[in-house]
Amino acid sequence: MATYTFEHREYLEDVIESQGFYVTNNYGREIPCGIVKIDEKSAIFEKAKKAAVFAVNKYNEKMEDSSKLRILKIINLNFEPTAGAIYYMTLSLLEISCGNIFHYQAKIWEKINSSYKVDIFQLAPYVPRISEYQDFSMKVNNLQDWMDENYLYYKCCYRYKRLVSVVVIRDEENGESLGYGFINFNKKSAAMEFLESNNGGKMPNSNQIYSLEI
Repeated sequence: MATYTFEHREYLEDVIESQGFYVTNNYGREIPCGIVKIDEKSAIFEKAKKAAVFAVNKYNEKMEDSSKLRILKIINLNFEPTAGAIYYMTLSLLEISCGNIFHYQAKIWEKINSSYKVDIFQLAPYVPRISEYQDFSMKVNNLQDWMDENYLYYKCCYRYKRLVSVVVIRDEENGESLGYGFINFNKKSAAMEFLESNNGGKMPNSNQIYSLEI
């Protein structure tokens, strides 16, 4: 029977829960074809930009002008070496007609011949849906720079994912976090349970203490 370290278990849980779009440790570097987070200084990040442009263009080809999107930023990038490369991206995209900004997830396979195949292109699951009734909104204070929507959704709210949407409030000009955000619950009972279980406790993978407001 296989024995897993804490880091290996956490890595596997992250990959399964997020479909590869969010991993919190570097264990993927220790195993063949592991998924790893890539920063903006990497040459891989530059290659991923081309894949992102391809995915958004493919989406726009199918849409009317009123629904077309423009890339603002790659918020998070994970990379899986394979026959070619697989990019797991969280993208900040502008809906051109209305000026609204949304987060999308894109899984793109760059083949050995440098062509692309888009396997997933969808709104991030934590994006608030206008059609969904939000019963209760909770403010999260003192967020560190790296604590983005993926972190809040996949790590802080993993037990509540079907009940919540999340948003980090950002500077309109540079897109940087202003240090707070909101968790929106569609059941007040879930919100109160989250508050009682976490307020004043330690946030996952950090020494930061939860500071929650209702």
